Formats: sequence, structure tokens, C-alpha cells
Amino acid sequence: MTQASSVASQSGSVEVERVSADRLASLARKLEEGRAPLVIDGGVNAWAAVSRWNAEYLAERIGHVEVQYKVSSGSAHPDFRQPSLPHMFTRGRAPFRDFLRLIGDGPLEARARYLFTGDEQFLVRRRAGTSLINPDLAPLLDDVQPLDLFDAERLYTVWAWFSGPGVRTWLHYDNNGCHNLNVQLHGQKRCTLFPPGAVSVLDFFRPGDSVPAYNCSRVDVDDPTNAHLLDSVTSFEATLHTGDLLFIPAHWLHTFWHDGEYNANVNFWWKPLAHEHPEVDNNDVARREFQLNSHKTY
Repeated sequence: MTQASSVASQSGSVEVERVSADRLASLARKLEEGRAPLVIDGGVNAWAAVSRWNAEYLAERIGHVEVQYKVSSGSAHPDFRQPSLPHMFTRGRAPFRDFLRLIGDGPLEARARYLFTGDEQFLVRRRAGTSLINPDLAPLLDDVQPLDLFDAERLYTVWAWFSGPGVRTWLHYDNNGCHNLNVQLHGQKRCTLFPPGAVSVLDFFRPGDSVPAYNCSRVDVDDPTNAHLLDSVTSFEATLHTGDLLFIPAHWLHTFWHDGEYNANVNFWWKPLAHEHPEVDNNDVARREFQLNSHKTY
């Protein structure tokens, strides 16, 4: 039994380990092993984006860019409590400066309805050794520095995220099979993570269900009636402040609460080294994804 599987058979809450930014150069191997999440305190405090990425600056740099963004009936994204797929996955479209007004002005419950992610427009995408930069969002990269925490050749995708207070991303795992570094550039977020072994306990959607989001759980983590289920497996808790990085190992389940008045993040996903670390290759989510992909028809 792997460490991640044995942890999932226990219960309780564990604080994610936090390390100082002065250890940044020595962390690459630890991240590659993918054994557990990790917070790097203030690891990007020196980035220009930390001081520049307020709403006024972004409106000046990319405010004219037409973007799509997520729209929820409440604060959950997606909101699987809604009766149909169009209601769960509603999108809006507007110039980015108008999106910034939606998340920056008005009642809190209204601002939580809107979320921009790389689902709508990526920053960088790398496939088969070739990197593609989104020209509309390319000015953002002027304020972001390369991370020496993984081999740049194994970069998969870079996303930007923007939100107001109160947003929650639904419990899910990233089905790209990648490690993930979530960089907090503005605001604050809380994250609860579960190891891959919890996927069978936390009731994820399956083929044949009316919702084809198989990397998402049916469980609403904010519903008190689900507390007994969530408490039956070990959770890992982390809070991200401006300048922090959160490492999410490949196949770990996670859900975020966006607590800042204005939140800006960049994510870096990269492919793990194949078959070198059993925690990455041999876990319940990896096996589940293999089965799901083997049944796809093209």
C-alpha cells in the first residue's frame, strides 16, 4: 500500500508543511517525488506581478481583451447543485476590464458569481516540445519569472486565475496527470486537499452519470450533512497569502476558497517523470484515469 493510500484510510486534518523561500533551490527533488502537498512561504515575493497586478494595472495592460469567464448562480464553480449542465457550466463574455468590475464592485454574493481561469484562455501551453503563448494575455508574462523547481521541457500549461471574495472551486482532481504549483500573486485562498486514495470514498462522477465531469466529486464540501463523509478520510489544510506557492502533487484532490477582496494566481502544471516515483504512477486516481481513458471512443 502506498503512503497516499494508507493516509486516505485514516481520518483527521493535517496542516500542509510550510517551508521558507530560502530553501527554494533545494526543493525540486522533493516536489518531483510527489508525496505530499507543500507551501513555500513568500517564494515569489520578488516577482513584479506581486506589486503590479492590481485591477487598475491589469485593466491598463489587457483590459481591452475579450475574455470568457465562469458564471455561477451562487459561489461554487462549477455548481453541481444546479438542475442542468448549462446552468452548471454557464459562461459570460466581456472585455477583461469589465470582468474586473464584476469581481470588484457590488455585493459580495454577486462578486462571487464570476471566475476567470485558464479554462477560458491559457497563458502558455506546451505540447510535443513546442510552447504556444496566448498573444492576448502575453503582457502578463512580463511580470512572471521562470520557476527553477522543475524541468522546463516538461511544462504542460500555465494558467492565470482572477476572482473576487467568496468564490469556491468544487472538489476535483486535475485530470492532466500533472504536478501543479499554484502561485498566489494577490489576495488569499484556503485549500483543502485529499490524497488520491480518497477518490473512492468521496463519490466522484462516473461514466453513465448525467454529469460528464469525471474528475469532480458529487460531494458539496460546504454542505454540513457531508461532514461525516469528509471526516472519514485525512484532509490537508493550507492557507495561501500573497507571495506564497502551493505545490499540489499529481492526482491529489483539492478544493479552494477565495478569501481575498481580489485574488490573482498563476498555475504551472508539469508532467512528472514517468515511472520513477510510485506515489505518482501507482495510486487510485492514476488507475481510475487509465480506466476512464481506455474506454473513450474517438
